[in-house]
Amino acid sequence: MNKALICTGFHRSATSATANYLFDAGLNMGTNLMGGNISNVKGHFEDWDAVLLHDEQLIQNETNWQFHDDVLLNPQSGFLDTYIKKRSNIASHWGVKDPRACLFLNEWQQALGNAGHFLFVARHWSSCIESLLHRHSRDLAYGLPEVNRDMVDVQFWAQPELAAKMWLSYNKRLVAFARANPQITIVATQRALFAGAPIIAELNTKFGFELNEEVDSPFDVSLFRDKANQRIFTQLSHSLQAQLNAVWNELLELATFRAENEAPHIVSDEVKQDELAQVQALIASQVVITSSKLDTVKPKSTWLTECLAITEPAAIAQFLEASPIGHLANIQISEWLPVIEERFALHGHVILATAKLLHRLKQYQLAIKCFQVSISLGVYFPYVDMMQAQCWQALDKTEQAEFFFKKAIVANPNNPIFNTNYAKLLLVLNRVDEAEQQFALGYQKGKKQPACLIPYCEFLNNNNRTQQAIDIAQCFFNNTQHHGVLALYSNLKLKMNIIEGKQYYFELRNNALKDKDIMNWLISACLNIDNSNSEEDFILRCLSHWKRIKII
Repeated sequence: MNKALICTGFHRSATSATANYLFDAGLNMGTNLMGGNISNVKGHFEDWDAVLLHDEQLIQNETNWQFHDDVLLNPQSGFLDTYIKKRSNIASHWGVKDPRACLFLNEWQQALGNAGHFLFVARHWSSCIESLLHRHSRDLAYGLPEVNRDMVDVQFWAQPELAAKMWLSYNKRLVAFARANPQITIVATQRALFAGAPIIAELNTKFGFELNEEVDSPFDVSLFRDKANQRIFTQLSHSLQAQLNAVWNELLELATFRAENEAPHIVSDEVKQDELAQVQALIASQVVITSSKLDTVKPKSTWLTECLAITEPAAIAQFLEASPIGHLANIQISEWLPVIEERFALHGHVILATAKLLHRLKQYQLAIKCFQVSISLGVYFPYVDMMQAQCWQALDKTEQAEFFFKKAIVANPNNPIFNTNYAKLLLVLNRVDEAEQQFALGYQKGKKQPACLIPYCEFLNNNNRTQQAIDIAQCFFNNTQHHGVLALYSNLKLKMNIIEGKQYYFELRNNALKDKDIMNWLISACLNIDNSNSEEDFILRCLSHWKRIKII
């Protein structure tokens, strides 16, 4: 009998460590797992396919993972069916971990039927907020991006109550679902799991899974940042805190496993107040002259007008090839595609450019049609078969996808990307040995191509061959610097040895920032924060991150 376990909880609640435990105990958690990084050194254990399904529904409802009941969620009916069928064909018992699943619990239950079971991980709201602010301030402080208030990272300070409202929205749904479905739900707190709660045994007993209860627990106390800065409490109204506490108490009442002490651990600032005062004085001393920046995304009428005004085949082909998909936001396909197809019906290069644009827009059925038309007009390259394969794979037509991947490889056996992308399909089909052969072929042919190297290393890492992946990445960037490979190498080092991996990560950050004007960046970033308490929090966190890598 098929059984599925949805492992979820609010972001930064130890769902990754819990999913790691499930994976080690023998539960199939997916074929395309998200790797680790400095935020989750042992890995996220999220199946990318499930994450993208959730993200697509959130985007269609004009929101994202920072959902806080800002819109009414109206998920598409049956959006999980194909995914569930695919996972069930690969393994009779399987699991999915993704915090976003909190927002689609009823849809998962309806789609899974009697096969559905749910494991919820709960963490006090203040610690979750602390962890989010720590993670996103670190990303900003170490990345020094050009900041605007619409950036996801910046939103936590532009809207000081955002993280708290997110926690409420996610966990209200957990409480309601657990109360309505106690027979298929287990709730455990983060502290209980780190204290050794027998969660694997409980899953076997209550839900009938057959997981290895003797496996070592991955919950590492040395990685447990169980604290919350006092500033978090001062930035939230008493009424909002009362709502948060009420939901937290409900979660504790529902918990099968909870710690003896679940009170928040409140700490003070690590950075001295005089350092804060110095930055605030710098901000006050600046004469800020702002200039309006031109919108880099063309208005709908501009792109559409330009597109429809072009009558020369080579020019329209170039225009379509160069069009960022952001320029087509809110433009209906029907507004331009029929015109292109009619006006350039016999121009294969134009139809091919159209197909490639449709592919980027994820209009896969239309893309396939245009690819086939371009071939019939005599315009063919082996990569056209590969792109058709990708379209068929996105449509879950795996037989067609495999046919066109093989056709592309036969047409050009020297292109390593064909082997690598075919390997990704084989991995989805759970044909692991064949996938490894194709990943290896792609790497052997394209050792200097990150698009071949990175997927192969990720495959090796997910199959307990992390040292081999490290050696491959090391060989690459000994000769060539590439951000993606450096990030991969850093994450692999973290997995192999957390202490050495962190040291390497912080050395990379130090080298990247040592010649940068970090204070000027900080002053500019603060222009996007209107609340004085939030600005203070952001400044202190950035200073703390820079002190950690000895930049200040």
